[in-house]
Amino acid sequence: MVTSTVILEGKNLERLISEAEAHFKTSKDFIKIEVIEEKKTLFGKHYKISATIEDNDKYNSLSEIINNIENDLKTAETGNNAQNSAIDDNEIDIPIEVIDSKYEVTVSADLMEAYIYVHPPVGGRQLDKEDVYKALEEKNIKSGILNDEIDKLVNERIYNSRVLIAKGKPAINGEDAKIEYKFNISQDKKVFIADDGRVDYKELSLIKNVNKGEILATMIPSTKGTNGENVYGKEIKAKDGKQIKMPKGKNVEVSEDGLQLISLIDGEVKIVDNKISVFPVYTVQGNVDNSTGNIRFIGKVVIKGNVLTGFTIDADDDVEVFGVVEGAVINSRGSIILHRGIQGMNKGKLVCEGDLIAKFIENSNVYAKGNIQTDAIMHSTVYCGKKLEVQGRKGLIVGGEIKVSDEIKAKIIGSPMATITEVEVGVNPDVRKKYDKLKLDKDKNSENLKKLTQAVDMLTKLSRKEELSNDKRELLNKSILLKLQTQKALDDLEKEIKEIAEYIEDIPNGKIKVENVVYSGTKITIGSSSMYVRDQMQYVTFYRTSGEIKIGSYEP
Repeated sequence: MVTSTVILEGKNLERLISEAEAHFKTSKDFIKIEVIEEKKTLFGKHYKISATIEDNDKYNSLSEIINNIENDLKTAETGNNAQNSAIDDNEIDIPIEVIDSKYEVTVSADLMEAYIYVHPPVGGRQLDKEDVYKALEEKNIKSGILNDEIDKLVNERIYNSRVLIAKGKPAINGEDAKIEYKFNISQDKKVFIADDGRVDYKELSLIKNVNKGEILATMIPSTKGTNGENVYGKEIKAKDGKQIKMPKGKNVEVSEDGLQLISLIDGEVKIVDNKISVFPVYTVQGNVDNSTGNIRFIGKVVIKGNVLTGFTIDADDDVEVFGVVEGAVINSRGSIILHRGIQGMNKGKLVCEGDLIAKFIENSNVYAKGNIQTDAIMHSTVYCGKKLEVQGRKGLIVGGEIKVSDEIKAKIIGSPMATITEVEVGVNPDVRKKYDKLKLDKDKNSENLKKLTQAVDMLTKLSRKEELSNDKRELLNKSILLKLQTQKALDDLEKEIKEIAEYIEDIPNGKIKVENVVYSGTKITIGSSSMYVRDQMQYVTFYRTSGEIKIGSYEP
């Protein structure tokens, strides 16, 4: 057993481990890492580690061992040829054994395919159709026999090849029942922006109106499955399609045949908690003030006037206000639409699980799980779960703190007075770093597995020719064990890579787009990276790449 140790020093522990991997030309899984010293300096931490490996040549020497094995095999074959030549010279007559074609039938693990392998005869009986069927019968293969393939096998006398000669009939599962909606289920909300930048908040098309007696959804029933059969003739049970219940919510009924969902009232149709409901609309013709008190409603709320300071609106559906919202609180399980905007006076608060559309947002706290569209945001704290678009005539973000998951798009950020304005997008970049590291580990393990497979195959082949020496027998056992361990590690890596890849697929781009100008005093944050704008810039897009914030040209 060979043991080797190196001492490495540096500021980055991961980089020291990578250097050890490069030194020993193997994965850290096979290296013993010990931190000898860890101390703090003015510039960070300083590490001193020892890296030790045993049997360091277990991968690197495989190619040499394989070459030696191949030479041994060639030497053995040469010796056999020489011996045969000597026998021929002495003219020794050896009786030749007559061997008929031999038939080997195998069945796949799922019992759905049967294969035949025909060994060629030595002076004996050639491949014969009757013998093929007899071999199938001996293996109890009854179903899905491919007669054409058997004819081809016999006519072309295909030896030493694995040929498919029987194939089972797979079971066909039934189709699950499903719901066909008769209304648009999209949750997207769009506003119309004119060529001059004016936002027309009257053309929102937010309400999905239905009438009493209108069909809202139709059920397509489930279907029965069709049973299959494996090559042994055993039946494979199919699954029938799953049945489902009609998604009946509030103010709807199910038809007599159970296949239709019908509205009981005039109102707005929505999907809430995976059920179809029709909600009436609560309308206030004037202001929300002392005459109305606080409003709590299970459906949609429409306010024709203003919402005065100190009042609260709480709705299970959308809230739409045609006047101005002052220092009030609006909570909505749907979306919020403010045709004019909110002058919060540092008391106003908007919270919604859908989108927020407002003419302006000033001195307010805002939290929206969906998108936000507005003309201006001034001295406010805003959290947006998707995209923030500050368009219209002003397109201004100035003062306060803006945090957005996906993307910020505005005409102006900050002010000529260098007003402190913080804008942030993106997610933690450590996820991407971990993903790349896992892919490198996967490549290393794949290469190691390839070498180990070669070693196991060659040593196994040699063992069939002759008795292995103790060293080679020990190497074979170690190679088999390492192969199993490496395959397990590779499977775990592939599983983790798949999970992170699915997560990364949902990560937003994380861009901040400024159509006109961004002023000094603005702090830009993307993921874990930040920068301060020292001098005003125009027509730019801020994005993050390679761990740094980059500045590119404006992207519409």
